[in-house]
Amino acid sequence: MNNLTKHFKIPAVTVLLAVSIAIASSNAYSFDYYGLDLSLTKFLNSLSYNYRGFDVKVKGIAIGETYDDNVTFSNEDRKEDFITNLGVGIGVDYEGKRNSLEFIANIHNETYVRNHTFNNIAQDLTLNFKSEFSKYSRINLHNAFSHSDAPLFFTGDFFTEQFGRPSGRFDYFQNTFSIDYVNDIARQITTTVRYTNNIDAFSGVDLPASFQNAAGFEVNYLLSSATNLLLSYDFIYRQFDDGGDATIHVITPGVRQYITKKFYFDGAAGLNFIDSFENENFIKPVFLASLTHELDEKSNAKLLFTKQSSTSPYFKDIFNQWQTSFSFNRQVLKRLGCSLSFFYGEGEYITSDLEQNFWGARSIFTYDINDNLKWNFTYTYSQSDANFETSEYSKNTVFLGLTAEF
Repeated sequence: MNNLTKHFKIPAVTVLLAVSIAIASSNAYSFDYYGLDLSLTKFLNSLSYNYRGFDVKVKGIAIGETYDDNVTFSNEDRKEDFITNLGVGIGVDYEGKRNSLEFIANIHNETYVRNHTFNNIAQDLTLNFKSEFSKYSRINLHNAFSHSDAPLFFTGDFFTEQFGRPSGRFDYFQNTFSIDYVNDIARQITTTVRYTNNIDAFSGVDLPASFQNAAGFEVNYLLSSATNLLLSYDFIYRQFDDGGDATIHVITPGVRQYITKKFYFDGAAGLNFIDSFENENFIKPVFLASLTHELDEKSNAKLLFTKQSSTSPYFKDIFNQWQTSFSFNRQVLKRLGCSLSFFYGEGEYITSDLEQNFWGARSIFTYDINDNLKWNFTYTYSQSDANFETSEYSKNTVFLGLTAEF
């Protein structure tokens, strides 16, 4: 089987390289035939449709090859594999005088060479709606649905989705709906009232579904051109389908301080008042601190630290955790960009005494073939250390692919 895999994958990579060379060639990518422009971009744009301001079109197409040395997210039944990735994104956009709407649907197919039972199609749907009632008040509505049988390495939540998660592969359905109303009640004061609903459901694993409702408000006071003060309150309630619920009251005063126009600090410190699933009441601290720096037009960096206690979609327990992350983005050359990120977190489920230390690293290199097409090389490393062996694993992924964005 190993020999078969090797012989199979060499042509696959060769095909990607051949496609890249063909597309990079101006004669192959765009040429006239009796006055007709036969470029790929023109062809895909011809598939777009506009009806009364609603613009429907293909947002992007991606194809690539991934090597994953632990597709099971487990050390007990560790398996490696090569995966062919194919993704398509379709979008609807609308821009009005006071209203705007954006809808994006992405479908991501993974085909495994050795472990055919892992073949799957992941989906995500995102809806954003904004409406301005007046110069001083507006509403924002957001809904996001996702389905996958494992965290996806190319998403921004790849590391946080593994932190606190049981090991292994299982279908995970999640829908998040949020709405907030923003009102500028004075030149220096802005208030926000918000509501969020989360639904989490699973298949192929013995985990009950649950929903979480959260409601709160925030007051932002512009003390000066360099200093913003804020006060935030949220009430959070999670309930599982088979019984059990918990509530959390979160109060966090905070500040945003600009050190320079492109270098600023965000900080907040407060308290969690928790009524747990075991009907135990306790108080836990909340901390948030971040530094964001736009070094120049080509580079930016961010350092983030958070400490909080929250409910979990996986267990009827409170997850007490802290995490820190660092990201750096740089446009190295006109066509070459890179991104580096690191994550580390420590967490403990209070009732069950389950502990996890998790850290990850990711590097992304992109090369622009032209305005629409780019090469992407991504490497990720994940490591989960826990006081229960079934949640311990390490994982490497290497991806090489082509992305077309429109």
